[in-house]
Parts: sequence; structure tokens; C-alpha cells
Amino acid sequence: MLAHSKVQSFGAERSLMGDKLERRFATRAVHSGTKHIQGAVNTPIFQSSTYRLSDDRYAGWAGGAQHTLIYSRLSSVNSEACVEKICALEGAEDGELFASGMAAISTVMLGLLSNGDHMVASADVYGGTYGLMTEELPRFGIHVTMANMQDTASYEAAIQGNTKMIYIETLSNPVLKVCDIAAMAAIAKRHHLLLVIDNTFTSPWGCQPIALGCDIVIHSTTKYLSGHSDIVGGAVVGRKDLIAEIFTKKIHFGGAPDPHACYLLERGMRTLSARMPIHCRNAAEIARRLDAHPQIEKTIHPSLPSHPDHELGKRIMPKGTGMLAFVVEGGDAAAVRFMRNLQLIFEATSLGGVESLIECPFNSSHRFIPEPVRTAAGVVPGFVRISVGIEDVEDIWHDIEQALAQL
Repeated sequence: MLAHSKVQSFGAERSLMGDKLERRFATRAVHSGTKHIQGAVNTPIFQSSTYRLSDDRYAGWAGGAQHTLIYSRLSSVNSEACVEKICALEGAEDGELFASGMAAISTVMLGLLSNGDHMVASADVYGGTYGLMTEELPRFGIHVTMANMQDTASYEAAIQGNTKMIYIETLSNPVLKVCDIAAMAAIAKRHHLLLVIDNTFTSPWGCQPIALGCDIVIHSTTKYLSGHSDIVGGAVVGRKDLIAEIFTKKIHFGGAPDPHACYLLERGMRTLSARMPIHCRNAAEIARRLDAHPQIEKTIHPSLPSHPDHELGKRIMPKGTGMLAFVVEGGDAAAVRFMRNLQLIFEATSLGGVESLIECPFNSSHRFIPEPVRTAAGVVPGFVRISVGIEDVEDIWHDIEQALAQL
């Protein structure tokens, strides 16, 4: 039987684990947040929609303690374990977990922005984010100006009197532009704006934006954090006062994660530090070989000296990235034929799993973005994005090589 006092003392456990940031990253990835209830080595799955009410819980709820265990749409033992781990990895004060990355992004934007507010972003962000900013936010009187993420001056020039938020990605999806986060943070601070970043493509192993001046960090936990292509989820971490605002909107919008998905997310994060070096090493090697292949018009990876953000990438994300893009000679039709010739690499949307996944953004993640906008952002005919897995790099390369040979 579960010790009732153990669950009631949950908030105290949370603060204790959050203070252990002096432990190194790999150790935090394994141990932070885990609830050793009844001596369990892993956090047990609390597949419960609700929890017993008590005077302590009523008092906690009345005091605004969003981590009080009352109802799983608010928080659960498993979601709290994940939040603590992500906060420990990102160096964040607090956080919330969501049912998807888009639930996290939309709750941040709709929770921190109001009718009449303005934000600055970039057109070459994730396709779902672009759709939210251009189709949904204007319906609520929230307006967005698109700037160039590689040009911080363009962001500052776009700021208006009613601007409240700057939105960036550590590494843009899918054209892999590296953002100068510290420079963006200086602009945000100078104009008293919130700086929100999507750190999905690098994970906290590759970059920790809060240390560079960001207020809010968003993750699609579907990707590198879970790492096994078996869940969908999202996370928001950052300043405690902002997370408290976002929590109330999470209640209203209902984007809470299931405890079992949270269990799988926590399990995946425990191996983050072991997986990421292989992803990044494999991607850099495949990029080097593609760059010399006659059927590839262009290879895009920050490790290559030809990448316009090569030097910036060494500062912002010195460990690299497992994401890679390239342009196949012959346009979109040739790119699709190339993908259909693959035998090992799996054609599917998403990224960050242990297996290599490949897609053409024009017919998947960026299908509903107007073609001129896609092209201007760099998603040109023949553009392919690959999330390089942790398979043997020679097997990955052999598959790419034989698929290109059949064109």
C-alpha cells in the first residue's frame, strides 16, 4: 500500500531535487525528479485521474501551489517527476508538462499574450508554430511580425510599442539556422520583452538557453527528450512567475499529459546524455560525406565550414546536433524517389528517436506553409531533413549511398 505521507510530502521532495544542480548533467538526467516511492528505483506509474483531498491539499491549492496533487489534469506524480528532471537539466526555476509540443507552444503564446499585443518571430520556425502565429493568434488580436533569425538587428527593427514577446528557436526547423541567443537576450532585456525559445532540436544536453538569458524554454518532449518515438508530449520551463501564469491557462485549455506517457518520458530522459553524443557524431560524419557527393546540391549542418553559422554554432551548441538537411539534385520528385529507395532509414515525420527518420518538409511538416514562404526560408525543391539515429554510421551511410545510386 502506498504511504499516504509520501505523496503528501511531494512538494518538499520537489524542492530538494531542484537544488541539486551542482551534480553533473549525466547524473541529473538519471536521478533528478525520480520518485522512489516505497523504495522503487523508478517512479511508479500513477494511472490515476484524481487524488484524495485533505486539509493540506485544500490549503496548498488555495495558496496557488500548482504542484499540489489534486487532479491529473493539473499535475500527477509522473508529470511532476518529469518536470523536475527537465528543470534540473535546463537550470529552470519551475515548469509544466503538456500533452504535445503544440499544446506547450500555444499555451505559452495564448497565456502570456493578450488582445492588442505584438510579438516578433521568424517565418522559418516549425510549421505548426508558423500556422499558430499566422492563422490563430490574429483571431485573438495578437499580431506577429516575421524577422530573420540569423539577423538580430531585424528582430530589433521589428519591435513596436505593443511588442511583448520575442520568439526564437535554438536551431531553426528545418533549415538549421543557428540563433545568437545571447544577442537576442540583450535585445529582449533592452526593450523589457519576454524571450521565449524552442530548444527541441538541441535538447538541454546541447544548449541551455536560460543561462544565455531566455525567460521561457519550450520542448516537444516527443523528440530527443523521450528519444524512442513512442510518446507525444511537450514541456515549458523557465521563470517561476511566468510558469504560474502558464499553469492557469493549462487548466483552462486542458493540454495535460497522461501519467503513462510521462513515465515513458522520464525513462527516455535518463539516457539522454548517452544517446546525444552518438546522434551528433553520426550526423556530422554523414554531413561530411554528403557534402562531397555529386548528387547532393547542398548539405546543411553547423559542423560544416560552409554553413553560414558555423562559428556561431560552435559557441551556442558546441556539442553539435543530430539534425541534418540536404538538397537532392533533381528537385522534390527526385528527393521523394530517393527516400522511397531507402531500406534502413525510416520515412516519417518527427525526429529525435534512436532510429534515423527522414522526410521532405514540403509534403509533411511544412505542407501548409505557402510555397513562396517555404522557398524564402530555404526549403527549396529537393530539400530533405533527416534526424540521424544511433545506428552504426556505416550502415546509415550505405543506405543513403545505395538510395542515391538508384536515381
